[in-house]
Amino acid sequence: MAYARFVFKRKAFCEQVLKNEKLRGKVRDACERAAGGDDRIWVRDHNGANRSGVAIICHAALEATHQTLETTLSEVHL
Repeated sequence: MAYARFVFKRKAFCEQVLKNEKLRGKVRDACERAAGGDDRIWVRDHNGANRSGVAIICHAALEATHQTLETTLSEVHL
């Protein structure tokens, strides 16, 4: 059995990955494709103090009934 260990330098990881505009653009595009133009699903950018990213949002009732977020996330391909 093989094991992998990852060690991240927090500041470098934050700057190179979490706040990387080019990478975030690719993730945003992939999330929008996965949402498939469904107007009940919103794709938004998140700009935080320590990390940034993309959020996929829908109403809780829609998620509870149809597992919308789970289905959408399964369609995200980078």
